[in-house]
Amino acid sequence: MISAINLFRELRHLRKIAGKRHPMYDQNKFAKYLMGFAAALWLVYLVMFGFLFIPMFRDIYPSMEPYHIFNKGMIYLMMADFVMRFTMTKQPVQEIKPFVLLPVGKSRVLRSYLLMNGLSGYNLIWMFMLVPFGFGTLFRYFGFVGVLGFLVGYWLLILANNYWFMVCRTLMNQHILYLLVPIAVYALLLVGLLVPETNYIGNFCLELGEGFFLWEWQAYLGIIAAIVLMFYLSHTLQKHVVYKELSKTEVVKKLKKVQDYKFLDRFGEVGEYMRLEIKLLTRNKVPRTQLYMGLGIMLMFSAALAFTDVYDGTFMRYFITIYNFAVLGVMVLSQTMSYEGNYLDGLMSRKESILNLLRAKYYIQCALLLIPLIIMVLPITEGKISLLSALACFFLTCGFTFWMLMQLAVYNKLTLNLNTKLTGKNSGGSFFQTMIIMAGFFGPVLIMQPLITLFNETTALLIILAIGLGFTLTHPLWLRNIYKRFMKRRYENMEGFRASIVNN
Repeated sequence: MISAINLFRELRHLRKIAGKRHPMYDQNKFAKYLMGFAAALWLVYLVMFGFLFIPMFRDIYPSMEPYHIFNKGMIYLMMADFVMRFTMTKQPVQEIKPFVLLPVGKSRVLRSYLLMNGLSGYNLIWMFMLVPFGFGTLFRYFGFVGVLGFLVGYWLLILANNYWFMVCRTLMNQHILYLLVPIAVYALLLVGLLVPETNYIGNFCLELGEGFFLWEWQAYLGIIAAIVLMFYLSHTLQKHVVYKELSKTEVVKKLKKVQDYKFLDRFGEVGEYMRLEIKLLTRNKVPRTQLYMGLGIMLMFSAALAFTDVYDGTFMRYFITIYNFAVLGVMVLSQTMSYEGNYLDGLMSRKESILNLLRAKYYIQCALLLIPLIIMVLPITEGKISLLSALACFFLTCGFTFWMLMQLAVYNKLTLNLNTKLTGKNSGGSFFQTMIIMAGFFGPVLIMQPLITLFNETTALLIILAIGLGFTLTHPLWLRNIYKRFMKRRYENMEGFRASIVNN
């Protein structure tokens, strides 16, 4: 029987080579270089923050040492770490499916993956900020031993936060409403931190931080106990999810009424594909989760734009407005044909079906733009943006932005699973896909800013409105162009779709 150490080594090796085995490995290389550059830049910023916090805390709170202020606000660091993990951390439950038929205990495999996540280099990223801050504030009082205790203590905190994130993310993968769990927890912590009369959380964090650099065993024992508890909860939840998905024991509620969307019958075959698109977004787990996430982000940014001064600058006002209109389209249209890769062979049986499918996708996304248009009533009534701004961004999105995103229908050739989370690994797109997505968010703002600089704001918005209307009204032409280019590459794309289905 394979030992725990050998199993850990083997799984670690398999994780390292998993990306190279993926059919999109060659297309992902440029995106990985770009992400590597972005990660290096972020590490430089962390080092800079570590040095800048020292004089900043001294100026704001001259009666206290900077490390006291930092310890008192450690909740903010944990919150930032929690949010960043949504894009950086891989769930171990996604990697267990290949081991189902092997004579290896699933619990042992899951524990090995959880241990790998705990020992991941990502949990050391914050050290780029903590090391300069620790040596700049603690070294002259407590020496190297004190700095070391400070770093070890915060590493254990980040490790506990890592397993806490896994618990929350596993629950959120089952139902989006579980997002309220971490929101409620951090909201309560912030109330305890910010209310002066009941500043129990701030005082507790202050004492805990001092316990780290003074090497008090109670502080370390408490954090280690939290790590063990979160590890156990994460293991239990993910084990339950694995068996639930693999045995397909999920309870399927009886539908009281099946929505047929009869009003779409008048649009013929395009209406049939519009019905298919609506059901894809509302009935399948992965697209539905993307839809909910987009709506949540949209509401959050709209409320921040309407009721705070955070985004009062010209650039940020228009960026947030564009972002609200584009976020749903970017999430869905950036995967154009990837979901259809599951059943593309059937779609290819009729010559014009792909063109009508593209038309249906475009019309559904244009209809969904009515949601952000309604939500943007909040900042409009608060006087943060004008009605003309909202209309200009609306048509620019359904025209120019959607034109860019739908070009990916020609180049996407990786099948994405519609429901299961077990096979959600290594699904990153190509460098071209990454650039198109970034252009979808930043391109409209980069067009708008020079126009506002050259002309007055009203004239610039009218020009933007005209550009958006031009792309919107000519959509039959550019959709047919996309269709023709797709048909020229259809065999190459279909080969990629089939290969990625096999890989999944």
